[in-house]
Amino acid sequence: MALSGYTEEKKTLWREMCRELKTQLSSPYLRAMFAFLIADDNYDEVLYEAGIAIQDRVAIACIYLSDIKMMDYIEKLTAKMIEVGNLDGILLTGLTKEGVELLQMYVDLAGDVQTASFVMAEASPELMKDGRVKEWVDSYRDLLDMWRLWHQRALFDIHWFRGESGSRPSQQVSVSCNFCGKSISTSVQGRGPRRPFIHYTARTPATKSKVTCCPGCRKPLPRCALCLMHMGTASGMGSYKALGNKPTVSAGVKESKQVHFANWFTWCQSCRHGGHANHVTDWFREHTECPVTGCTCRCMTLDSVGKTTTDSLAQIL
Repeated sequence: MALSGYTEEKKTLWREMCRELKTQLSSPYLRAMFAFLIADDNYDEVLYEAGIAIQDRVAIACIYLSDIKMMDYIEKLTAKMIEVGNLDGILLTGLTKEGVELLQMYVDLAGDVQTASFVMAEASPELMKDGRVKEWVDSYRDLLDMWRLWHQRALFDIHWFRGESGSRPSQQVSVSCNFCGKSISTSVQGRGPRRPFIHYTARTPATKSKVTCCPGCRKPLPRCALCLMHMGTASGMGSYKALGNKPTVSAGVKESKQVHFANWFTWCQSCRHGGHANHVTDWFREHTECPVTGCTCRCMTLDSVGKTTTDSLAQIL
């Protein structure tokens, strides 16, 4: 009816009927269509129809308003979006200071620091240093820690610090020697007067220099309880159960500059026994007791999240 009875005449029965029917429609787009057809060079009913998407309202303003009226409308719409904390307003503000104000209002109303943190992870380094942004990110990190989502927390931190050019998180954890208590982390080696004792092997892509003793006291580093190789020695990238409990290298494994997770050392916080991550994971798939002979510690049962993370850990390996 609205299309078939359209006429340019100002005072007609058709216009009166469209004006009355418009108020009875539930669809915001249908209301906007009726309002557009009966508009007399005044599109306020269309432009301020709250149910229409921001991009559609801006498109209508760009087509039918003059430049001055269009800029005035966009400024008013932007202020309204910031006032109500509507995330659709980012289309108008962009990731700018106005965008931070909009996100702050959104966080105040919804308490959703996750969305705000994800959005600002794509912002410029200058905005990432804003005090409000740091508060959202710290709150989100605390939530992930509280929910024990360690893996998701690490992924978020990696993505966040990529955005901050030239910035890297400070070292928070380091492995210390059982004898002298000094750190054996490679990041602190070479700072003191003594150089670490390094076991040198053939210089090939597959075999690199490995630190097999403490750089401070020269005592040997702990051994893996399953393959009996020192910390710092590759686990073989395979299972300790393969080929008579000897570490094997899987065919087709590509070399990487980063140390594969299978070569990481992990240990029980109770008995202090441990080994390569993939070896320990294989062991605790079938056992709950420590792999060291004579130790009766039931390491797996002491881990409150071990039962739920064993399968996901195996996927990482």
